[in-house]
Parts: sequence; C-alpha cells; structure tokens
Amino acid sequence: MGVMSIRISEDKRKKLKAIASLEGKSMTNIVSELIEEYVIEAQERLKDKAELKEIMKASETSFSEWDNDEDEVFNDL
Repeated sequence: MGVMSIRISEDKRKKLKAIASLEGKSMTNIVSELIEEYVIEAQERLKDKAELKEIMKASETSFSEWDNDEDEVFNDL
C-alpha cells in the first residue's frame, strides 16, 4: 500500500477529524473512500479507457523513481 501526504487547512483537518470520530471512522478511511468514489466516477466519465491505461503506463517510470527502501517504513502505517 502506498503512502500519500496532503496539505489542507487546519480548520478542514479539525472538521474532518471531528466528523470521522462521530461516525466511528478514521480520517484515512474517509479520504480513501472519497478517492475510490472519485476514481470510479472519473473512469466512467472517460470514454477512452485505453487512453487512461496509456497515461498510467507512461507514468510508471516516474513513480518507480519515488519507490525506495527508505520509504518502506511508511507502508505499515
């Protein structure tokens, strides 16, 4: 599993944390669900899924440059 860091305002973070707590969820779970929903909707909007696959294939080398042993510690977080 990959790790992603995002920057949001402190006010938004506090609100998200409070809502997540009230719903018995983690902030990570909520963000992950929202990303999943977005990806599904975006794939439906894109008519040519082959184009999406080409873009993902082209970006593999960029992402492999980010993958290193030092970052493995974050995988279990």
